[in-house]
Amino acid sequence: MYAGADYIKTSTGKLEPAATPEAAFVMCQAIKEYYDKTGIQIGFKPAGGMKTVEDALTYYTIVKEVLGEKWLTNQWLRLGTSSLANKLLSDIEGKDVKFF
Repeated sequence: MYAGADYIKTSTGKLEPAATPEAAFVMCQAIKEYYDKTGIQIGFKPAGGMKTVEDALTYYTIVKEVLGEKWLTNQWLRLGTSSLANKLLSDIEGKDVKFF
């Protein structure tokens, strides 16, 4: 962050372990401390390991509780979970669809 990052990300999401709630919590605390010291907002992207809506809600809740609602936009929070996106879109469409 001090080197100029716009976002920090838990992992590539391609290898295990990927995102974990514990890592997300620590990273969000670091973002909060940086923001409190500098006034510069940094985005957060947990990536990998999210397979259910409940998993996504866990990360959403961590961001909301640690960083606040200001981070709950697509500008500052991005969930790295293409497999979950496929599942949600398939459920909406009512059929198996592969979008990503």
